[in-house]
Amino acid sequence: MGAIFVSYRRGDSEGQARALYIQLVELIGKDSVFMDVDSIALGRDFRQVVQERLESCELMLALIGPGWLDVKDVSGHRRLENPNDLVRQEIAAALKRNIPVTPVLLQGAQMPAPERLPDDIKDLAYRNGFELGHSTWESDVNEMIKRLGLSEQQEATSVHAPIKADAPTKFSAAPRSFKRPQLLVAVAAIALAAGIAGLIFYLKGQNQKEIRQEADQSTSAASSPASSPTPHFSPIAESASSQTATSGSGGADASTGLDFNWPGPDCWDVFRGEQFVIYQCGAMKQALQAGTYTIKGRNAPVFTPFEVTIKSGSSTRIDLGGTFDFNWSGSDCWDIFRGEQLVTYQCGAKKQALQAGTYTIKGKNAPVFMPFEVTIKSGFSTRIDLGGTFDFNWSGSDCWDIFRGEQLVTYQCGAMKQALQAGTYTIKGKNAPVFMPFNIKVVDGTQVKAP
Repeated sequence: MGAIFVSYRRGDSEGQARALYIQLVELIGKDSVFMDVDSIALGRDFRQVVQERLESCELMLALIGPGWLDVKDVSGHRRLENPNDLVRQEIAAALKRNIPVTPVLLQGAQMPAPERLPDDIKDLAYRNGFELGHSTWESDVNEMIKRLGLSEQQEATSVHAPIKADAPTKFSAAPRSFKRPQLLVAVAAIALAAGIAGLIFYLKGQNQKEIRQEADQSTSAASSPASSPTPHFSPIAESASSQTATSGSGGADASTGLDFNWPGPDCWDVFRGEQFVIYQCGAMKQALQAGTYTIKGRNAPVFTPFEVTIKSGSSTRIDLGGTFDFNWSGSDCWDIFRGEQLVTYQCGAKKQALQAGTYTIKGKNAPVFMPFEVTIKSGFSTRIDLGGTFDFNWSGSDCWDIFRGEQLVTYQCGAMKQALQAGTYTIKGKNAPVFMPFNIKVVDGTQVKAP
């Protein structure tokens, strides 16, 4: 299976599309998955990019949420009836090419009846679909990936796919989808071709000390506000890749070179001055010629860039970062800020490695919880347990709003569950008073049903 096009409608399934996109990228690589927000470079004509991807993709996942079929534009007309509706155009183009188009049903959505679809996408109603449940998301996604044959693609890519450069230089870098043993073999081949075999490396202790001091200072300066959820700290086990010496780049023993003990799977770039050298992911060892290098987060600023000096004769070990473990009870996405800087985001209950310091966590698409601060300590996992679930078993497909006081938090349609921070909320019909407004009280770690 080749490139995958993820079609979705914002406001209907944006959070679920993001979560699915992240899992697919982790499985088969970013170059093999297209989703408009992440895959279109700044300044590009999005219409042209989308058309190019529609002409080259080999599979489409059409995400269908509860509002997908009947969502209306500002004039009150159904958006699907507009020939210029982007979702309609995407699906029509894929059906015209007769590639596999899989309807992915979300939040209890039903397959649309053919008579309710425009003629150019009517065939969508006859495509075999797949349902992703809220409470069974992980297992459902794994099953869908298996049935789509993507598990086999991952194995084939790891063994047969050519290495593709992802940097402004002509230096080839191993894709993220490689497993670590395969990654080490690929890096070894690159290093041999570059002629840096046989180099021995030296530890610059002072550099390591400065980086550790910087992290410790960030930690000591950080303090969580009283309104923040209660954190639970636990030590992070040392990475196995930093404990065991195996064959590394350039044929050198892995106990030599740069040993970056980063606690997460995030990727990081190695620069020599302005020149991009190579990248690695997670806790890894990398052989380098003696000199000064800059290490930067590849896809997100999960740590501030730092310099490291390599000298012949020893290994330079850098211990940096702790883990934020957010046990959120829903699939909603959330942003991580360092001051005013957006660092990265995740969806649902996830772990994210971060440099020591203070961060602000905010709901990405909706204020399903109040923003809070969290302190990250190097070598520790900071766990936050937050959120209960509201289960509204409404018998129709009508949409309903959730208010925290006067603030609109989010909305859902039909019988749905929504994770919320502990507190009192008001539930109202969104487009019509099909039921009288009522209040609910959500408690962290529990589920509440409509009265």
